[in-house]
Amino acid sequence: MPRTKPTYLYAVASVAMVLFMVGFFALTALHGRKLVVLFKEKVDIWLEVRPNTPQEEIGRIIQDLRQQPFIKPESITYITREQAAAIMREDLGDESLMEDIPNLMRDVVRFNVQADFFREDSLRQWRETLRQDTVISELYVEAANTSNIGRNIENIGYLTLGLGFLLIFAAVTLIHNTIRLALYTNRFVIKNQELVGASWSFISRPFIRRGLLNGLWSALLAIALLIGILNWAQHQIPELEDLEDLNGILAIFTGLIGLGVLISGLSTYFVVTKFLRMRVDDLY
Repeated sequence: MPRTKPTYLYAVASVAMVLFMVGFFALTALHGRKLVVLFKEKVDIWLEVRPNTPQEEIGRIIQDLRQQPFIKPESITYITREQAAAIMREDLGDESLMEDIPNLMRDVVRFNVQADFFREDSLRQWRETLRQDTVISELYVEAANTSNIGRNIENIGYLTLGLGFLLIFAAVTLIHNTIRLALYTNRFVIKNQELVGASWSFISRPFIRRGLLNGLWSALLAIALLIGILNWAQHQIPELEDLEDLNGILAIFTGLIGLGVLISGLSTYFVVTKFLRMRVDDLY
């Protein structure tokens, strides 16, 4: 009876999906804290300067801000009321909408703060400190819900890991069925090999080798998908390139290769061993 070749496509795809989920969780955990820092340090703080404030006083305010430990000095930008009006005209695209707005505008100083200081108690403390300056009329914090960013990222990661465990079960089931079908369709060939003295290791070696190779292909497929996701995310958020940790990413990808080979190889080994323990009568 000729040896038939079963299709391993579903098993490879299933293991690849498992590895993708695990890899996505690992990358989320790797970049999660850095993402929180990035989001917090992108929140704009606006100091509104009182009308008719001399330029010397504005220069003093900017110099004082540069000396504050919680402020990112490179983010400090002075925007005059004329510049703000020009920006708003460009955004609105309709001059008639701006007839009364320039009179309502004020000179402002925009800046960002260090992520470690972006907490409710810290915000309240340095806000009150800055507002004590008689030149500053008001301080505004850009609307941003950063308190739940870290928690949301962590929850996404755990959800992804949970789905990964569910898919591991599905992958093992598919591998089991695929290998069982492969052995069943060649059951008489296998038993004939046993009759002529072939050992179990000799009989199972091609299937286990194939399982290891399938695990490698699954890992490479998952890595390709993760690279695509990373490139897409960096295209959408260019700042993510600054968060890239090549050593961490390489370690994750290496772990995925090892995990893929381990899952597929061990599953194949246990299924082959279980099938070879069957009696001859069970083949019919």
